[in-house]
Amino acid sequence: MSTVPASAPPSRRAWGALLVVLFAAFMDTLDLGITAVAAPAIQRDLHASYSEAQWFLAAYALAFAVLLIAGGRLGDLHGRRRVFLVGVSGFTAASAVCALAPTAGVLIGARFLQGGFGALMIPQVLAVLQVLFPPERRAVAFAVYGSVMNLAQLSGPVLGGLLATDDALGLGWRAIFLVNVPVGVLVLIGTALLLPESRSDRPQRLDTVGVLLVALLSGLLVYPLQQGRTAGWPAWMTAALTCALPVGVLVVWHQSRRGPERALVPVGLFRSRSFSAGMVQLLLVYSALVAQQMPVVWLTQAGLGWSALRTGAATVGWTLGLCLLGVPAVSLAPRIGRALLATGCVVAASGTLLLGSVLRAQPLGFWPLCGCLTLIGCGLGLIVPILINLVLAGVPQRDAGSGAGIANAAVYFASAAGVGLVGLLFFGQVAAGGAAHARAQLPALRAGPAAQGSAGAARDSASAALVRCVAERTRATDPYQVPESCRTAPADSPAVAARVQAAWQRSFADAASDSLRYPAGALVVVLALTPLLPRSGGSRSPGRHRRPRGRPELRERRAFTRSSGGLHRSRA
Repeated sequence: MSTVPASAPPSRRAWGALLVVLFAAFMDTLDLGITAVAAPAIQRDLHASYSEAQWFLAAYALAFAVLLIAGGRLGDLHGRRRVFLVGVSGFTAASAVCALAPTAGVLIGARFLQGGFGALMIPQVLAVLQVLFPPERRAVAFAVYGSVMNLAQLSGPVLGGLLATDDALGLGWRAIFLVNVPVGVLVLIGTALLLPESRSDRPQRLDTVGVLLVALLSGLLVYPLQQGRTAGWPAWMTAALTCALPVGVLVVWHQSRRGPERALVPVGLFRSRSFSAGMVQLLLVYSALVAQQMPVVWLTQAGLGWSALRTGAATVGWTLGLCLLGVPAVSLAPRIGRALLATGCVVAASGTLLLGSVLRAQPLGFWPLCGCLTLIGCGLGLIVPILINLVLAGVPQRDAGSGAGIANAAVYFASAAGVGLVGLLFFGQVAAGGAAHARAQLPALRAGPAAQGSAGAARDSASAALVRCVAERTRATDPYQVPESCRTAPADSPAVAARVQAAWQRSFADAASDSLRYPAGALVVVLALTPLLPRSGGSRSPGRHRRPRGRPELRERRAFTRSSGGLHRSRA
């Protein structure tokens, strides 16, 4: 039971405890935005392949998705303060390992640990707010929580770019993880001094077998997406994707046998047409978010040579648009939520197509890029803050907590899968188009001053060197490692090198533009599925009303989880 009665007014200690848990949530959200922008800089320093750079992002999201529901159950069972302390301690230690990582493999392993401990830490934040504040004061606490999350999302790209570019104290990108260490220590001290212990009076036992099966299913789906192209799609990876189907059936069978009260994933919820359609929409929207962002990050930094700071500053428009329209969207959702979602899909899909045109039209300017991302962000501002509300609107009150847990896990899984999918599309296009873009540069090479007066054999040799250099460089797994064919004559001549750079940039620009067809198409599918959702976030299907069970404070927690989407945050 909670040590703070639900009806007691919040004390100074309660506000102090709120500050402590908000620092932890801020640290987690900030880390996501920082890492996304700094990924190319990390890849260059660690000589990592494309697939390894994708794991810098996907490892965290995948571990978080698999353990998110289990983290909430463990807090209810063993005490939220205790599990929160374990989560913060592990997250802080894993951040230190990330900062000191000598190789890409060590960094990826530490990112998995970060995600796992984050899944223990973050579910306790909203539960603790329920315990610390009575219902009449809770709105203020959640408003502060929302403001802090928006601040973290806005500052993440710029701070990540600044730390990766400025090379403060000679740390470079390592500072983005090292900054978590002192913050984590302060959170641990504050938790020990201010945070009371609480747990559920009806805790559900952790479904360990269910967690392992979900982890296996997630790995069978995500690993081939991340590694398949780099490994050349060996037979065992194709077999892993094929095995995902029977493992998925096994997950459904196991969860059905446990019943709705004990299941990690209550499969009965998927009998609702609106919930099933909404889960598909969540997967599409959050994989589309990553598929919009990552081509821009790799094009600007690996392709065009922008600094991480300049890229981060441009992507602020994306998050700013989301935050600006997010607040009015939440206010209007109880009346016109479905209409807002449809409008947002149209705006975001149109902005994505416009962004594709801007990326293809080189040279790429800062303000056109920022403007397109702001337009996309405005569309997402009408989608992201209200989508989970609409998905859960038709779920019975007694299942709202389970539905929110599944929905939030789907958000993180979609982010992990989206990284692999966009990498497959983007880097595959870069490799496939390299030779063609090199041949497109041949007329300019032959017409250049250096080629005038040269013998035909010399011109042919330079042309062959250009095509060979670009083809090998675009097929390489590390964009920052120059192949031997590009370092020897005549490929190393200024005339050929200039044409190589032009073909390289063209390959990245066209690949980024083409890969944006996926998020645009995904948003169109989300739009087509919108009529299957309830009209508003506050509606409920006829005959679905059930009397909530449990203590009043637990009913309050379920009600908030339903209305807010639980732990939902945009993956900016």
